[in-house]
Amino acid sequence: TFSIDTYFLRHAEAGEATIVIGDVKLGSRFSTVHFALVQDGTEKVVGYAMNTDLDAEKGTSFATPNALDPQPPPANLLQLVNQSDPNWIGYSIPWHPHSFLKGISHYQYFAAAKQITPTNITDNWIRFAADDQRFTTEMLGSVADHWRRMIENYAPKSVWRQDVIPERAAAAIKEGTGLPGYSTSYGYPTLSMHLEIKKKLPAEGAQWLFMRARSTVIKNGRFDAEIVILDENMDVVALSHQVALVTKSMQIADKPRRSQQSHL
Repeated sequence: TFSIDTYFLRHAEAGEATIVIGDVKLGSRFSTVHFALVQDGTEKVVGYAMNTDLDAEKGTSFATPNALDPQPPPANLLQLVNQSDPNWIGYSIPWHPHSFLKGISHYQYFAAAKQITPTNITDNWIRFAADDQRFTTEMLGSVADHWRRMIENYAPKSVWRQDVIPERAAAAIKEGTGLPGYSTSYGYPTLSMHLEIKKKLPAEGAQWLFMRARSTVIKNGRFDAEIVILDENMDVVALSHQVALVTKSMQIADKPRRSQQSHL
């Protein structure tokens, strides 16, 4: 799969689910399939995926300028591991059963220690918390959704603002713990997500990825995000565009589910 469009129709619960896949168009170079994630007989997630042999791709290519603007501070990945890079500081978020952040408890993030990007941008180096785990191409869809929401930068009391995280991370390192707190200022249910894979990760996996998320418009409880995923050489690996809501914190996790009738 090199291109996937996903639409999140309804909230899915933790537990068993069935993925239904149907052929749309099968070709010699590209094939398209439709998929649906079904729980209790109801479609929760639907989408389309386009597939090809990335190793066999060939055709017209041009070098295009794609440097990040603004540029993130330089990083020494060997120093990141032992928290000695002066430009970046690492942190992890412990797993909590009521957390919106359960998925990222497996990762270690590194935030800029000094250089602050514009409020609508978040930057992070990311790796697995376990030293023996690596990112694979198949994981990029999950990785693309595990970035720090820039909305937190606008919340005055948020503990996840980019100007607050370095101090909190330094305190956690000193105490030998992860960052305390499992809730965010708001909930961020994703409505749709597009992912395009530009290059495969190595067969043995990648230890490091860099993620930049940028929002263009945050308005009326809805925002967009452009995600760029790069490898340790700052080559583009994948691009993602997402549309999400901004809801009251924990609203999604705590409210009981009930069937809703359409008002269209």
